[in-house]
Amino acid sequence: MKRTSMILATALVAFLLFPTVAEASFAKTGTSGAQFLKIGVGCRGVAMGGAFVATADDPSAAYWNPGALVRVPGTQFQFSGTQLYADMMYGNAIITHELAGIGTLALQFGLLSSGDMFLTTVEDPNGTETFTCSDMVVGVSFARMLTDRFSTGLTAKYVRETWDDVSAGGIAIDLGTLYDTGFKTLRIGMSIQNFGPELTPGGEGVEWNSGSDSTTSFESYAMPMNFRIGLAMDVVDQGPHQVTVEVDGVHPADNVEQVNIGAEYWFNNMIALRGGYRVNTDEEGLAAGAGFRVPLGDKALTLDYAYQDFNRLEMVHRASLGFSF
Repeated sequence: MKRTSMILATALVAFLLFPTVAEASFAKTGTSGAQFLKIGVGCRGVAMGGAFVATADDPSAAYWNPGALVRVPGTQFQFSGTQLYADMMYGNAIITHELAGIGTLALQFGLLSSGDMFLTTVEDPNGTETFTCSDMVVGVSFARMLTDRFSTGLTAKYVRETWDDVSAGGIAIDLGTLYDTGFKTLRIGMSIQNFGPELTPGGEGVEWNSGSDSTTSFESYAMPMNFRIGLAMDVVDQGPHQVTVEVDGVHPADNVEQVNIGAEYWFNNMIALRGGYRVNTDEEGLAAGAGFRVPLGDKALTLDYAYQDFNRLEMVHRASLGFSF
């Protein structure tokens, strides 16, 4: 097991140091669709700058790393709401249930809505009619321990995008692992997100060209596959104080490699402060947040908030409500 942890740690260091420092790397931006799948779920991981693949221990693990769902005890529910720029809204709900001696099961649902947008043409650039765009994801996850230190998890999900009378849908897979190295609290997490076939739009579409219109055809497009690997450790765990630090390397199929750095501080397991930063991104950078855990007998209520700075775009605010029982 020591040899395995050394190999994984070496692979992580190589991943972080080699490609991410190359600012001139070619970014394949615009080569995949279903971009809403990149929107982080839950406030904790987002507030930590997206560095959460080896820290996740709440229902949002179904998004960040299904292999980490084994760290979510009992039955838990989490709902997250995100106010994005351009009046877009994204809501996500996840419920998890621990099956004693078998594993952990999770169900998730996410919906993105653009709100009303004007339909514009060459003759009417301001638009008189409106239409909406919406994206949806429904998934089921399962995770279990394979050894006393190694767990793996799988998510199968249905993805659908709709633009007025045009839509596309398909199946995608997420795969995650989590390994406890045995060295203090050092953990290594890895996940592959959105692996699946291309989506092919269908429906009625109209192409406007100098006052005339004709039915248009559609081409297939890829989903935004993403690979994450991260190291996490509880660097402080004394009395009421606990501090967790994580560094993730991210390799998106449609962009350059990135590094996410985050930290989380808990006081008495009731009040949390979080912060993080994303390196080598176009707009995202600083993130921060806070959380509260309210014990209710053998149950608990959690409230979390996260803030993201998108530089030239509007600030993004998130809130989540969780309940464990």
